[in-house]
Amino acid sequence: MNVGGWLINLATKALAESMDVRTMVHLAKRFFPNYDLNERTGFPQNIAIPNLTAAEQIVKDIKKSELFLDFVSLLIDIRESGLMGRKYRVPYLREILGEMQREGIIYDEASRTFFEDAKVCRTRNWGVLREGQEYIITFLHIDVVGNTNLVRVYSPDIVKKTYNDLQKIVKAVCEARNGRIWSWEGDGGLAAFYIGNKNNHAALSALEILHELYIYNLIGCRLNEPLGVRIAVHSGPCEYSHSFSEINSETIKALEDMESRYTQPDTATFSSTVYRMLNHIILEQLTPVEAGSQSECYFYSMRWGG
Repeated sequence: MNVGGWLINLATKALAESMDVRTMVHLAKRFFPNYDLNERTGFPQNIAIPNLTAAEQIVKDIKKSELFLDFVSLLIDIRESGLMGRKYRVPYLREILGEMQREGIIYDEASRTFFEDAKVCRTRNWGVLREGQEYIITFLHIDVVGNTNLVRVYSPDIVKKTYNDLQKIVKAVCEARNGRIWSWEGDGGLAAFYIGNKNNHAALSALEILHELYIYNLIGCRLNEPLGVRIAVHSGPCEYSHSFSEINSETIKALEDMESRYTQPDTATFSSTVYRMLNHIILEQLTPVEAGSQSECYFYSMRWGG
């Protein structure tokens, strides 16, 4: 996010007016374990550092390290729960959150998480994931069934337009639940879910894609046959990178393996990790399938009647 001068001034005043220098240093060491305020400001050890000077330096260092969202989250936690056993009145938090919202970043009190306002912008990291940091993310992988045969039978133009149609369906469904498309390679791609109840959001997106594709095949498919897909959903740790090609995640590898080995055409498969976190209404629609000796997964396929 864009941390402008007015936001920096508010954060500096909030820090300077709510705690002494010793407490500020303790707070700074949450982010920088070996933080030396005297060294950072140039003040000798025998001279007291003014509150405002200390706050300015700490906020400056936090901004430079792209930790401003974490810093504001900590200020909120200090206001509500205290620091080192003591409660602190932290002023200007309402103004800080208001300014951040104008910059397109929303604070969700229920999940105690910042994320970007989709009405303002939509980036693949929700405006909050940082390069090189590990997060628990739920992924949805989708792949077209029989791509090799489709490319052989149909013209490049028909195939391209059909796959573009699929991409639009996936993008619209996932983004409606705050998901983001992380990768798309023509005949399939990867969507990520991080905000809110990410497992339910990914699962519902998978089901909706199958339903939307059913309608598409009835009234809008450009092929002389239904367009089939396989979908898999899995959740786990992933080290984020702005460049998808540089992401090396065992979670994504396990997801792709589940999709290719255990997912039947026109079904969605869910790992046991995701299954355990799903709403019971979704669970009632899933059927277990053995996925090797070490794990179990569950699948959904459209069915009609009782």
